[in-house]
Amino acid sequence: MSIQIKNILVAKDMSKESSNVIRYALSLGAKFHAQVHVLHVMPTVDPSVLNMVALTMGADKLAKLNAQNEAELAGKTREQLQKIIQDEAELVNEELVHPPKIEVHHGDPAPMILKVADRLDVDLIVLGSHSKGKLHYAFLGSVAEKILRKTHRAVTILPPHVGEEK
Repeated sequence: MSIQIKNILVAKDMSKESSNVIRYALSLGAKFHAQVHVLHVMPTVDPSVLNMVALTMGADKLAKLNAQNEAELAGKTREQLQKIIQDEAELVNEELVHPPKIEVHHGDPAPMILKVADRLDVDLIVLGSHSKGKLHYAFLGSVAEKILRKTHRAVTILPPHVGEEK
């Protein structure tokens, strides 16, 4: 059995540790000559908060303001991701055949990652984990755990600080 990886999806939050996750995905992309897709999912505002603000501000004004803010935040996030990708690509020893592609979406992270993975038909999803403790996972679960339970794709989960200089 030969492993072929043509498309890699790396889901990135904006934590400092997740730069290592991008470097790891870029290294895999270089080794397999695969296309790397970097995804950041921006959380949405809780609907109950939106309803309260809509009552005060007006639904039309809120919708317009929300759309402007989402577009502005997505643009700034794309710029930040582009800078991180450039910095991390310089640390990868091999040359990337395909420049990484960036996507920024709003929504619930796990379902959005799965949706994008299906749309792009990726061969591998790369995620970082956050050691937040047992109690956090017992009650809330994690994005990585939700993805592992619901996907049929290969998933690589990197613990914090993987690839850092010691």
